[in-house]
Amino acid sequence: MATLWIQFLVSAFLIIVAGTGLTRNAEAISRHTGLGALWAGVFLLPLATSLPELVTSWRSAIIGAPDLAVGNVFGSNMFNIFIIAMIDLSHGNSPLLTRVSQRHIFTATFSMLVTAFVAVNILMPSSFRLGWLGLDTVAILAFYLLGNWLLSRFERRHAVQASALEGSSAVRPLGQALFFFILAALVIVVAGTILADTGEAIARETGMGQTLFGSFFIAVTTSLPEVVTTFTAVRLGVLDMAIGNIFGANFFNLLILFFADLFYRPGPIMQVISGSHLVTALMSIILTCLAVIGLIYRSQRCFVRLGYDSMAIVFGYFIALLLLFLAAF
Repeated sequence: MATLWIQFLVSAFLIIVAGTGLTRNAEAISRHTGLGALWAGVFLLPLATSLPELVTSWRSAIIGAPDLAVGNVFGSNMFNIFIIAMIDLSHGNSPLLTRVSQRHIFTATFSMLVTAFVAVNILMPSSFRLGWLGLDTVAILAFYLLGNWLLSRFERRHAVQASALEGSSAVRPLGQALFFFILAALVIVVAGTILADTGEAIARETGMGQTLFGSFFIAVTTSLPEVVTTFTAVRLGVLDMAIGNIFGANFFNLLILFFADLFYRPGPIMQVISGSHLVTALMSIILTCLAVIGLIYRSQRCFVRLGYDSMAIVFGYFIALLLLFLAAF
């Protein structure tokens, strides 16, 4: 057991180191290409920072641990929203969501739409399939492609060069930035594979169950790149990249359900997972709604450096964890 935990923690450390490199090189790429911080946050960073979720869910599906695969997705999405409160507490004296673009609502809304669709299919699994694939996960793929097409059009229409990037320090050349971006992503792929195997073994040894372990321990660990990249983006002064990374990663994470189904050969994955995932799916919608309210209402009031929206997110996240532990035990 001790060896498993050591492997788990070493993998987490590698993800932290690689996650830091991802943000710095994504910032460099966005400067060289002139695409701006919000684009980098919504499109570029999630492709890499969600690699741990993708790899661990893919691996979990292959080794026959569907609840670990699905729990990783919804648990990560909940924790990603919780990151907003973490940043709010540690950085600045005014609520974070009052200092970023309201255009993030577009990505957040798509994420909630697809999550609601998945929640309905958890409650009422569809019997329709394409081979071993469920039509519900194929629909998720279609939602993702449509959403990205609309988001790209939306971003082009509202493209703004990020002034925060213009004033930042010199960055490495584009070729080097691309090389180190890909290298960091590969490190995350390897570490994520180890996480899935050790996580499944720990869940089995401790009797904790795949749903709880995937929704909490695996989810928090695979979300470490989002933590590191988001905090690094905040330190660089590119707040829109930070928030765009959170909502963009949550949207991309939902696509992972399609890949998990693709590699789970016994049949549609949504038909065999625990109903407890309905809790994390609905709670991720609630937490995202709280963040959207913060983006719209823009209250300047704080309590112990936390905006009221962030306080609600913290409360909601711990309620979700409590419900998960009660369901598991």
